[in-house]
Amino acid sequence: MLELVYCSKAKKNTDNIKIVDILKISRTYNQKSHITGCLVFHNDIFVQIIEGNSKNIHQLFQNIEKDDRHYDVNLLWEGHIPKRHFGDWSMAFHDLGEEGILGKDLLTFERNLFQLSESADKTSPASYLFWLNVRKQIIGWLV
Repeated sequence: MLELVYCSKAKKNTDNIKIVDILKISRTYNQKSHITGCLVFHNDIFVQIIEGNSKNIHQLFQNIEKDDRHYDVNLLWEGHIPKRHFGDWSMAFHDLGEEGILGKDLLTFERNLFQLSESADKTSPASYLFWLNVRKQIIGWLV
C-alpha cells in the first residue's frame, strides 16, 4: 500500500464549478481504482493525501501533475504503509458561497477543519504532513 501527499496552487480562475468538477471526476476514478484519501482546498491551495495500490497511486499522481487547473505541484511525501489511514473517507466539499466567505460560515469551517486536523490520526509521515499543511492553510502560512 502506497501513501502520497502533495500540495499545489490553484490557478487564479479556479471557482466552485471547477472544484465540483474535480470532485466528481476524482470520486469516480478513485472508487474504480481503490484509492482513498482526503483533499482540502483552502486559500487557493490544494493539499491532498492519497493511498492505494502503488501502480494506481503513481498513475493518479502523473495525472495530477499534468492537470492545468493548478501549478507548482510539490510532492511532500511518498512511502509504503501497512494499512489505510483514510479507508472510510471520501472527498468532501463545503461550498461557502459569496455570503459564507464574508460571513461566519468561513470561520466555523476553519475552526472545524482545524479541530479535525488536531485530532486526526497522524501515525504515518504522510498523514502528519498532510494535516500539518492543512493547518498551515487555515492560519494562512505559506507552504
